[in-house]
This record gives sequence, C-alpha cells and structure tokens, in this order.
Amino acid sequence: MNFPVKVLEIARDAKPEAKAVPASDFAVSAETLEDARRAALARLAADGRRVRSLSFTADGGLAAVVFPAESPPSTPAPAQPSRRKRGGR
Repeated sequence: MNFPVKVLEIARDAKPEAKAVPASDFAVSAETLEDARRAALARLAADGRRVRSLSFTADGGLAAVVFPAESPPSTPAPAQPSRRKRGGR
C-alpha cells in the first residue's frame, strides 16, 4: 500500500508562532502504518533532513515537520608546506 508523505519545513531558530512551509512531498510503500512511519523516517534521513515531528493524517497519509537539510561539513584546505628550508646554516 502507498502512503503519501507531506513534508513541511521550519527553521531551527523559528519563533513559536512561525508556520512551517510546504516542501517536497513523496510516497512510501508499506504493509502497515508502523512500516510506513519507519520508511518515511528513513527516506527523510537519507535526504539529510532532521525530523521535528511525524504524524499520521486523517486521510491515511503522514505529515512530517523537518528542519532544513544540513549542508555537508566543509573540509578544511590542506596545510601548505612551510617555505623555510630546514637544517643547514
């Protein structure tokens, strides 16, 4: 059975009165509601999203409120070798 997942995004530092904005929606296939919940969480994690809440809707789908996807940590530039000569006078 397919379960639609409606994704809403909210900023991490959002004020309590802030509203979540619609983001990309998708569907998961599962046999049970619990399997659908697990599949939705796995998909959101694979997309780099941290889930704030996940709820079932009255029409049999799921609604997820997520924080924006985190950008991968930047790797520091490799250290440049010292230009001083070692040893000698």
